[in-house]
Amino acid sequence: MYNFNENVSRLNTNAVQTEMIPLIYQRRDLMPFWIADMDIKVPERITSAISERLNHGIFGYTSWKHDNFYGPIRHWYSTRFETNILKQDISYAPSVLFTVTEAIRILTSEGDGVILNTPSYNNFINLIQGNKRMIVENELFFDGYEYTMDFVQFEYLCQMPQNKVFLLCNPHNPTGKVFSEQELQKIIEICKKNDVYIIADEIHMDFVRRGKHVTLARFMKDFDQMLVTTCLGKTFNVSGIPHAYFITKDKFMMEAINTKVMAVYGLSAVNLVALTIIKTAYLECADWVDALNQHIDNNMLIVEEYIADYLSDCLFFQKPDATFLAWINFEKSGFSEIEVQNALQNVGKIATGIGNTYELSASTHFRFNVACSEGKLLEGLERIKKSFDYLKEKAKEEQH
Repeated sequence: MYNFNENVSRLNTNAVQTEMIPLIYQRRDLMPFWIADMDIKVPERITSAISERLNHGIFGYTSWKHDNFYGPIRHWYSTRFETNILKQDISYAPSVLFTVTEAIRILTSEGDGVILNTPSYNNFINLIQGNKRMIVENELFFDGYEYTMDFVQFEYLCQMPQNKVFLLCNPHNPTGKVFSEQELQKIIEICKKNDVYIIADEIHMDFVRRGKHVTLARFMKDFDQMLVTTCLGKTFNVSGIPHAYFITKDKFMMEAINTKVMAVYGLSAVNLVALTIIKTAYLECADWVDALNQHIDNNMLIVEEYIADYLSDCLFFQKPDATFLAWINFEKSGFSEIEVQNALQNVGKIATGIGNTYELSASTHFRFNVACSEGKLLEGLERIKKSFDYLKEKAKEEQH
């Protein structure tokens, strides 16, 4: 029904995935698998809705405080996540990272701690450090089957009075972990007891393929010191049309963020194209999301089987429960991250997410975006194999 295997060139569209490669990797001729957007066209229904809105010809100041904004979001949470969201708990925002940053700035002072699961989405690390807050690391551990959270350490960290915020990424980037209802309830219990505020980025919520996404918003009636923020950028591949929304029962927080938007930064102008997308996507495109997840799951299986068949001596990977990002472990290869990235970039000519940008030290992983055509994916895997074949051959020569 949908063709997710169409090869769509991003060249000459000012796409970050191609334009930023020389700045990050110091060469231009790399195949991009590094950034978290998809080489997949948006649903035709969204393209048509945008076209219809543009044909109106007037793009003046636009309001979001109406049921064309609230209704689709409430419908999506009700039908996808079995959660009833009240419209007075929803607010528009300029972006997810803006919302996360402002919530942290409202809740903390310079030098205060923000608890973060590591490895972590790299921009969380950047914004915490950029705002002169301390990253307080709660590492996720892989037990051979899934990533788990160390709740003993987490509770200890929450008891420290300088640690006022826990920044949760669920589903988790880059590991693909989906936090279970039991885990979320345990997090809430510990944070409530220790007066730690929970900020949850749920931007990958629509890419859960094993288990189900449990939104933190479901528990807000029991604990209102929480905020959930997300947008349609990942799900519908519209990150070039900035927008976000957040959900909270904390009226002080909602008012504080909205005051920042309007009176401090002057960012109250709403993206009218984003409003069109929210309405069309959430009311008409659920079947497209389901089909897309089948495509991504198949691509993840291709990666898993390719590594098992050709690279099992140096790489480990199993399909994640969520996201379209493969977090690939090269620890068993014995090569350092510098050696691996040098080979990937200069031999395989492939740009992957560099592991140490998601961690606070050297990494034994790289991130690989599978939201593309099967053809592009297979070429990327061949480039990874070429890179590790080179490393193994070089190591053999050095032994002789």
